[in-house]
Amino acid sequence: MASGLPLRWRLIAPTLAALAGAPGAAAAQDSSLARFIHRTRLDNGLDVVTVENNTVPLATVLVAVRNGAFTQDSADQGMAHLYEHLLFRSYGGGRPDAFGIEVSHLNGRYNGATSEEVVYYHVAVPSRNVEQGIKLVARLVRDARFSNGDLKAERPVVLDELQRDESDPEEQLQRHVDRMLWGASWCRKDVRGDSTSLAGVTLDRLKQTYARYYLPNNSALIVTGDVSSDRVFEQARDAFRDWRPGPDPFVDHPVPPIAPRTTSTAVVVAADVRDVTIRVALQGPGVGTDIAATYAADALFDVLDDPASAFQHRLVDQGPFQSVWGHYLTLDHTGPIEIVGKTTSERAEEALTDLFDELESLETLQGITEEDLTIARKRREVSMALTLEGTSLLAPQLASWWSSAGLDYYLGYDARMAAQTVDDLRRFARAYIVGRPRVIGVLAPPETTEQVAAALRRGVAGAR
Repeated sequence: MASGLPLRWRLIAPTLAALAGAPGAAAAQDSSLARFIHRTRLDNGLDVVTVENNTVPLATVLVAVRNGAFTQDSADQGMAHLYEHLLFRSYGGGRPDAFGIEVSHLNGRYNGATSEEVVYYHVAVPSRNVEQGIKLVARLVRDARFSNGDLKAERPVVLDELQRDESDPEEQLQRHVDRMLWGASWCRKDVRGDSTSLAGVTLDRLKQTYARYYLPNNSALIVTGDVSSDRVFEQARDAFRDWRPGPDPFVDHPVPPIAPRTTSTAVVVAADVRDVTIRVALQGPGVGTDIAATYAADALFDVLDDPASAFQHRLVDQGPFQSVWGHYLTLDHTGPIEIVGKTTSERAEEALTDLFDELESLETLQGITEEDLTIARKRREVSMALTLEGTSLLAPQLASWWSSAGLDYYLGYDARMAAQTVDDLRRFARAYIVGRPRVIGVLAPPETTEQVAAALRRGVAGAR
C-alpha cells in the first residue's frame, strides 16, 4: 500500500502491480565506420547500407523501418512491438512457423526488435546464402498478410513477455521512472505497452500501420559481414523492385514535441531485494533540437563512467556506492539521461545525498581534465574496433543510428567527439543536469523504504 507522501512523492509497496520497462540502449559509438560503410538508394527510396568484413563467412541481413514507440498515440501503446511479432507469424499466410522454417533451410537464425524510434527484422546466415536471405526479408516486409486469427494467437505471447518482465523489480523501477519522466508523452516512449493498450489493438489499426510506415522510402536494408557491396546492391534492386513507395508518413502524421518536465518527482519501489538501486532520469537533448549537446552528453558519460575518474573515486572508492554509471541515449526526439547507482540499505540516505550533491555541482567538472577526454577518446577507438569485428551486432546498431539520427551523423561522429572540450561538457551539464527537473526512483527492501521516503521528503535529493 502507498504511504502518505506529499503531492509529487509516491511510495509503491510490493503488492502494487507494476509494469516492466525496456532498458534503454547504449549511447552512440565511435564512427570510424566511414572507412568501411557503403551506401546507395534504390529508385523506390529504399536505403541500402553495407559493411564488409570477410574475416568469417557469415552475414547479417536486416530491414529497418522508421516506426516504433515514437509513432504511437495514447491508444496505440505497444502496437509497434505487437506488429513486429505478428509480421513473423503472418509470413506466407500459412503456418505460423513458416518464416523460421525458411531461415533454417538457409542454416541461419532470425530475430526482430522494437525500440523508441526503429523496428527491425534480421537474419544471420552463411555468406553463401546472402542473396536468399535478402529475398526472404524482402518478402517478409513487402507481403504482410495479417488476420484476426494471427492477432488472437500472438497477443497472449506479447502479454506473457510483459508479465515475465513484471517479475523483475529492476524492470518495475525503470518502468515507473520512465512513465513519470515522459508524462503526457509516455505513449511516444512506451515500447511495450500494457494489457489494456494491447487489448485495444485491432486488425484495422495494424493494417493502417503497415500502409503508413512500411514503405521502402521509410526503410533501410542493412547487410554486414562477408559480402560484396556491389553484389548486395544488385541483389537488393532485384528483391525489392516491386515494393512501392508512398507518401512520407511524417508529413501528414508529424511526431508532436515531447512534453517537457517542469518539476521533479520521485518514486520508491519496495521489493524483496538485497541492495538499494537509485535511478535518476532527466530529459536530455535530441538530434533534431540540439545536435551539439548530443556529442557532449556522450563525452561526459564516457569520462564519468571510467573507473579511474574522480567522479567514481568520490562516489564508489571513497563513497557509499557499490557502483554508479550513467548514459545518454541518442534519439531524434529527446533522448533520456540516466544515472544509476547501487548501494546498501545502511548507506541509502548517504548515497542519495552524495549523488545529488555531485549532480548539482556537475558543471564545475571537478577533477575532469582535457587528459580525461583524450583517454576516453582512445577507449572509444578500441570499442569501435571490437564492434566492427562483431558484424552481427553491428547491423542492429546501424539500424538505430540510421533511423534516429541519420548515418551522416555517425559517419562524422568520431571527428565531432575528438573536438569535444571540457567547456563543451560544462555547457551540457549546465543545460541538462544541474538544477533541471528530474525523476528519482529508488528500489529498496520493504524495511528500508520508509527511511528512503523520509529522506526524499527532507529534500536530500536536491530536486526542484
